[in-house]
Amino acid sequence: MPFFRSALLVLLIVITVSCASREELDDTDRTQFFPRTQTEVHFDFIEHDVFPAAGSLYNTNGNFVGSCVLVTPLIAYTAAHCIQLGDLKYAQFGHEKLLIEIQLIHKDYFTTGDDIGLLIFTSASEHTPMPIVENVEIIPPMFPINTIAHGSGDKKMSKETVFRYYGILKARPNEIIFLPLKTTVWFGDSGGALVYRDEEGNCILLGIITQFSTMDGKIYECGARRADNFNIYDDIWQPWIAK
Repeated sequence: MPFFRSALLVLLIVITVSCASREELDDTDRTQFFPRTQTEVHFDFIEHDVFPAAGSLYNTNGNFVGSCVLVTPLIAYTAAHCIQLGDLKYAQFGHEKLLIEIQLIHKDYFTTGDDIGLLIFTSASEHTPMPIVENVEIIPPMFPINTIAHGSGDKKMSKETVFRYYGILKARPNEIIFLPLKTTVWFGDSGGALVYRDEEGNCILLGIITQFSTMDGKIYECGARRADNFNIYDDIWQPWIAK
């Protein structure tokens, strides 16, 4: 492993000397002090072939790791920490399983924590990629948004009353803050889709789910890496080779 992020490398990231922390949401190593809260009250549990561009990730042992989003027939976005910690082998979109050929992480992941990665597959997906919003900042504060991800291994979409868009903080310009009004994202949701529904009901990708933040044991905000301000073809990526 070429670099370490000190505290940013582990799942529990201390922000202050109080009880505030941030949790990355891959499914490889979870802490136990939060109850599982993703139930049918707040989520629609869906089959793999519903919104198939919202995929799931599996390691070399065939075990579930996290989530991903198909953005071209050959490329998916995910959280960089899913690549770093996941020992990834393939992704599933609908009933289609694609072998991962190349894994890339943002060049600033180990320095500033820019938690975004790319997966390039050995063959093209048959499914339609998820469209990406042109500018996240057109979304008004407190606008209802949805997650589509695989927390705890179950594919689900949040209901309209669960999450609200908060905005982009000046100190964290690449991160979308969204508020968990009813419940929260959970382990395995990392790399999943944060979306809004357009007038036709289509899901438009806003960002890639990465973490939640806690204060005194309570989750007060969730975060996603915005998907509108970087390019697949920019020279911001470095290869990741699992050790």
